[in-house]
Amino acid sequence: MRGTMTSSTNLEEEATRRLRWGIVGCGAVCEVKSDPAFYKCNNSSLVAVMRRDGAKAEDFATRHGVEKFYSSAADLINDEEVDAVYVATPPGGDRAEIARMVARAEKPCYMEKPLGRDGKEAKEIASIFQQAGVPLYVAYYRRCMPKFVAAKRALDENRIGSITGVSVTLHQSRHMQKDKTHWHYNKTMSGGGLFMDVGCHMLDLVDYMVGPIMKASGISFLSVNDQTVEDNVRGFWQHTCAVPSRNATCTTTPDDGRRQELNAVGGSCVFNFSSGGPRRDEIEIVGTAGSLIFSCFDTKPAELRLADAAYGSSSNADGSNVSVLFLDAQHPETVQQPMIQLVTQDIILHLSKKDGEERVCDTAKDTFETPSLIDPKICLCSGEAAVRTSVAMDNLLGRERWNDDYINL
Repeated sequence: MRGTMTSSTNLEEEATRRLRWGIVGCGAVCEVKSDPAFYKCNNSSLVAVMRRDGAKAEDFATRHGVEKFYSSAADLINDEEVDAVYVATPPGGDRAEIARMVARAEKPCYMEKPLGRDGKEAKEIASIFQQAGVPLYVAYYRRCMPKFVAAKRALDENRIGSITGVSVTLHQSRHMQKDKTHWHYNKTMSGGGLFMDVGCHMLDLVDYMVGPIMKASGISFLSVNDQTVEDNVRGFWQHTCAVPSRNATCTTTPDDGRRQELNAVGGSCVFNFSSGGPRRDEIEIVGTAGSLIFSCFDTKPAELRLADAAYGSSSNADGSNVSVLFLDAQHPETVQQPMIQLVTQDIILHLSKKDGEERVCDTAKDTFETPSLIDPKICLCSGEAAVRTSVAMDNLLGRERWNDDYINL
């Protein structure tokens, strides 16, 4: 099914200065978190949407002012007026086959997280794009939100000294939800419950900010009987992080020529989605000179707690003086907008090189700190990084101990 809405937009004129996006899977996640960004961002326009239910696709297109709507993913992907594709289906929504279609069409892809239902599926999807030479970006969009940009900058500036530990905690009372029909609770669609949907954000952030997660190990539990997916996950891992050093014994050489020492740092996590206690949402990164504490899913500012620093006004439980500095940052109305802006600019650059043309991005009206103050080579999430997070989740879930065949291929 294909439909076309009346529009005054001259697409041929727009193509000379805008990246034309199409969305596969225009469901609930697109309504506020992502879809508006495609027409709010500079050099970007949304020209087509797809959903298997054609009537719902038409309704979405009407409400968001999108000219074309489809009920077939292949039709949208092969539309010559679509330059790049955003895949917003659940992990179990034929992701690998959609990836093959997008890669065959040689169109850059922005795909929702997690990349697959497990590490194996994530590797398959990443390999499809790598072999085709087509850019793949994964929607771990919190990397680009101003709050987390400020937090990472504090780490990069060595504000808390050498990192010595990482802890991730999330307590939610999702067991009190009466409706358990959402795809989160369907292991065939999600791969492992709410941990796969929200836990991956927290793990990606610490992998991005501190260093690659390695040697993860954990165990998962089913605490309530009205669902079939694990609601408790406990685990630990090791980060390999680079620390600037003049006399490094084990070093890498970054682009700016500095020598860096590779330092092993321990990390741990507790995810409890059936908690009747206070809601907890906290990532704490501890260093030799203080700590950085921030939430992942609310708008509270990140908090720097510095030992004997010049700022503030608190004390540790052991009586030592600490100072507290809040890293306040504007929270975007459309949470994916900063990353989608950066992805759009990176794709335009890619297409410019591919076509031998010079395409200039208009960044004069950037609303947020991103993308002008961050490096897309570092900030954007590649297929390789997304695979690393999926493999870590496998290990934290203790997936090798599962006895059910949760992916019905």
